[in-house]
Amino acid sequence: MDVFLLRHAETETNRDGALATGSGDALTQHGHYQAQSIIGSLLELEIERILCSPYPRALQTIQPFAEVAKIEIEIHSCLAEGQLVLTETPAREEPNYFRHVSGHEYPHENESPGAFMKRVVQAKKLIDTQPHSRLLVVTHGHMLRELLNSMLALPHKTRFPHDNCGLSHVSVGAVNMVSYINRPISSSQRFDGDRLSGAERPQTGV
Repeated sequence: MDVFLLRHAETETNRDGALATGSGDALTQHGHYQAQSIIGSLLELEIERILCSPYPRALQTIQPFAEVAKIEIEIHSCLAEGQLVLTETPAREEPNYFRHVSGHEYPHENESPGAFMKRVVQAKKLIDTQPHSRLLVVTHGHMLRELLNSMLALPHKTRFPHDNCGLSHVSVGAVNMVSYINRPISSSQRFDGDRLSGAERPQTGV
């Protein structure tokens, strides 16, 4: 199975340089532009199923592609963002969820490192049990790093970089293999209001 891990597009907090964001952090105008600019690259991957975090920034990132590709977005609470975990093996705890006004289950904002790491286990199991051969997982920076460490069974935690709309490719089998990590697939141009420096604005649906 080919698993493609995608981090969401730019949010207001990302733009301002913060390391952590809340569940409701919104995409910037540039983030919405990124969501349009990745459609072509994702279409080339021949994705069969999309698994996505319930947070708006992840959903807004992948909705334009899902509409063009005519693939339903499956929302899974275990893929929501968690906190940065610096210790190697925090004690696992059962995560607690609450019903958000969006109708989706969210983990609690004050979630412990152990509960977050338990969600990483759940997310890996979710991926490993998929019946499809080409899978797109749309989530967040901390979750992506922990997933990669888990999928690759690394002896020591590696803090893999993941930029907004950075894509990683893992082939899952008897031995999991990485093809690339944090490959940029969005336009390198920055969209600022009605201006796109150095390139034409992409058309919706391309």
